[in-house]
Amino acid sequence: MPLNWVAPVYDWYCAKVGLGKKFRQRTLELAGVREGERVLDAGCGTGVLTRMAAALTGPSGYVAGIDPAPRMIGVARSNASAEGSRAEFRLGVIEELPFPDNSFDCVLSSFMAHHLPPEVKLKGFGEVYRVLRPGGRFLVVDIGRPSNPLWWAAVFPLLFWSFTKDQIRGRLNGYFLESGFPEVEQKGWWMGLINFWLARK
Repeated sequence: MPLNWVAPVYDWYCAKVGLGKKFRQRTLELAGVREGERVLDAGCGTGVLTRMAAALTGPSGYVAGIDPAPRMIGVARSNASAEGSRAEFRLGVIEELPFPDNSFDCVLSSFMAHHLPPEVKLKGFGEVYRVLRPGGRFLVVDIGRPSNPLWWAAVFPLLFWSFTKDQIRGRLNGYFLESGFPEVEQKGWWMGLINFWLARK
């Protein structure tokens, strides 16, 4: 399964490249996660963001994380148990979400979109629209069109990879709109390359 191999060092790596606690706090802030809400983290990895969301929603909320990599889910469950987190974790993919319609107030997706080919990305966004309640929020965090020109030398090859070309060209908005979301906002950058997109049902 994808990213199984990196599970043991994933959290260490993220912190080293500037994607640690402050980055995840900014993600939750832009998503507007609040006490008592139901939140889904699609592509949760080791579950750091998921557990932080569970701390915000409190005992009256519900937070679930899904990921297709068994080792990622294994690490997430182990860490949740050690921390006493209420977050739940299960194997799953964004294009076939194992939840009923109108289940969540907010769905998070951090660094998963670039792993998906265009047709799966579109199907996954449609699934998110389905499980969101009316007025619910979908926050996607991933590489996108750089705000800093210096990044173009590094990301130029991604313009020719089908999984990422629309993101680097600033065209991810179309996936949200085609999936049913009436509008989407680009909410800024992290380190000049990572984009935050926020859509509402």
